Amino acid sequence: MKQLHLEILTLYGKYFAGDVDWIQIKSEDFLMQILPNHAPLVSSLVVSKMVIKNGMHEDLYAIGGGIVKVEKGVTTLLLNSIEGKHDIDINRANDAKDRAEKRLSNKDEYDEARAKSALERALNRISVYNS
Repeated sequence: MKQLHLEILTLYGKYFAGDVDWIQIKSEDFLMQILPNHAPLVSSLVVSKMVIKNGMHEDLYAIGGGIVKVEKGVTTLLLNSIEGKHDIDINRANDAKDRAEKRLSNKDEYDEARAKSALERALNRISVYNS
């Protein structure tokens, strides 16, 4: 079976490089699946769940948004953050959710946009952990 070469980069360096069957990621407009020989593409990504399929394994990740670039021979993800399902600290994610909800209920003292963003990231991590 033909595979695609995937490179995942973060602010901290290369997170992953290797061949996979496909990936599933989410842009602002739609959920997309990148398969081998996908047409060239550049798109922004949102905070969401990402799936990487390789052989019999489907690995789940919580991503913090970023950019996908598909070129002939390589698919590159430039991500703000990434956490594998098994790397997520669920207690920390629940604490972050509670803090963000508290800040949203007290809008006068906190930046509402930052609190909404923090809540979105926390809910995404919790959702991936529970998948």
